[in-house]
Amino acid sequence: MNQSEPVEQQKLEAALRDSMAQDSAQYEAYVWLPDWQKPLIIGNHQQSSASIIKIYILGTAFELAEHGQLDLQQAVTVHQSDMVGGAGVINGRSGEPQFTIRELLKLMITESDNTATNVLMDTIGVDRIRSFMTAHGYSQSVLQRKMMDFNALKRGEDNFTTAADVGKFFRELRTHQVVSPAADQAMIDILFGQTDTECFPAALPEAKIAHKTGELEGVYHDAGIIYEGGQGYVLCIMSEHSHGRSNTLATMRTMAKLVDAAYHESLENKAG
Repeated sequence: MNQSEPVEQQKLEAALRDSMAQDSAQYEAYVWLPDWQKPLIIGNHQQSSASIIKIYILGTAFELAEHGQLDLQQAVTVHQSDMVGGAGVINGRSGEPQFTIRELLKLMITESDNTATNVLMDTIGVDRIRSFMTAHGYSQSVLQRKMMDFNALKRGEDNFTTAADVGKFFRELRTHQVVSPAADQAMIDILFGQTDTECFPAALPEAKIAHKTGELEGVYHDAGIIYEGGQGYVLCIMSEHSHGRSNTLATMRTMAKLVDAAYHESLENKAG
């Protein structure tokens, strides 16, 4: 705990660390409230990103579109050879359906569709996605494999990120500093459609949340912008080495409630 942090940050960090200690999983967190000069970051080592890596593909697509280098209305054919398992709805389609890039982006985020993600990686280009990550300072995030590529995993090639990088993305998205106000709002609108509601939405049912989750065996992440009281704050919680999914989700929900309480306390202090 850094003594230079505001008292409210120190208090929240202590509460979050106490919650983390109640479960065998390992947790990292990024919290930024509107009045804070600096975020609260607990832990910051690279870990498997799971599907949360998809936020960087989303950002790349909208940045390319902003610069006239990608048409989001372009139709793309999804071949049977593109179909992969795991999360998503496209792999249940027969034939070789067509989608616009915008539709694929929406499916990649809201349904965490792995087939859509892989097709987008081919269409956009992995090098362009990596360049976006580097240019925006997501320096600890690495894209090395497609979704459901178990051969790559066996070779030790995984996708990685950190709570700090993910938190930075959402903090910049909240203030429309990723691409442009219009593009960033379009991304936020897509993120509002996230269909995995087991973590942050379950903990904070009154909030409107633009977020992305990620899950692999022993891994669960949730990160995004939580809108309440006319403002929005940023929260990212990443977990790994979980031995009990329900316990990990319960811990993350408790952490989300602690952050939300700190946010409301800051609003009351400001109003008072």
